[in-house]
Amino acid sequence: MTPPQFSVIMPLYNKGPHIAESAASVLGQTLSPLELIIIDDSSTDGGRETAAAIDDPRVRLLDRPVPGPGGYAARNLGILEARGDWIAFLDADDLWSANHLELLSKAIADAPNAGAAATRFDHVFEDRRQPQRIARRLEQGGVLNFRQFLEAWLEVRECPLWTGAIAFRRDLLIEAGLFPEGRAVRGGDKDLWLRVMRLTRLTYVPVRSAEFSRESVNKVSNSTSTLAPPCLVETARALMREAPSDERKLLRRLINQEISHYARYSMKGAGRINIPMGHVAMPEGIPTLALLMAARWLPPSFRQAGHGFARKLHMQRQIAAR
Repeated sequence: MTPPQFSVIMPLYNKGPHIAESAASVLGQTLSPLELIIIDDSSTDGGRETAAAIDDPRVRLLDRPVPGPGGYAARNLGILEARGDWIAFLDADDLWSANHLELLSKAIADAPNAGAAATRFDHVFEDRRQPQRIARRLEQGGVLNFRQFLEAWLEVRECPLWTGAIAFRRDLLIEAGLFPEGRAVRGGDKDLWLRVMRLTRLTYVPVRSAEFSRESVNKVSNSTSTLAPPCLVETARALMREAPSDERKLLRRLINQEISHYARYSMKGAGRINIPMGHVAMPEGIPTLALLMAARWLPPSFRQAGHGFARKLHMQRQIAAR
């Protein structure tokens, strides 16, 4: 089997304090990438100039004339421009361990029928690290089909894939329709992973080789809300039309899980969530429906108090589990 050639895609918008270190973690890999494609969305903080000054022939700097976080649009441009047969992603404020691509390459070689590969990662805060939560079946690694992928997602209520710790065959990303550019401001990565995983298998390496920075500058998650419906809902419903009965049930559970996440997150703000009741997947969705009703109709002060209590309880459980 021919070893994968990795094109690494890195969107950039006002990540000036971080871009040099993130790019260095890509260029310093024990298995060299074919290229690092940095796509700048009209940064205004000097980040583009820092990227342009990187003296390495593997770096390609592309520009989008649209100012602001382009995320999905930038990644789509990078995928279409890529020369490698495998695509890996890293945002301009996150980091890889030196052996990240080497781990992915070995996993791909050991599972030639898999078109997706992933490692484990750490959430990095100013005062702590928190390993990615993973399903029991992932603790020893291995290859997952679509049903097993959904089961692993539902078991820990977190997607097994994070953008900075994965790689996909380029042709599969294109076949799946790329990121939902113009259709979502958040949650579009999970939407694409769902579509791609319906086409292939995942080989998973339970080694922590990437860092997800949770408190860096200009985080898109801090400037977007969870008041609109998750775009994943539309995708999951479309997949259900041709799925066998066991997968349909899992997809219904996933829809309800994502709506529940959005409903809980929305409670910490004053805005009212705008997810229609009809989006809840029945018959499994009765608890989700009750939560959505509370998020829509309770006064803001009640919602915020409830969210604060639930968050405090969640943090206490995490500390107790360490």
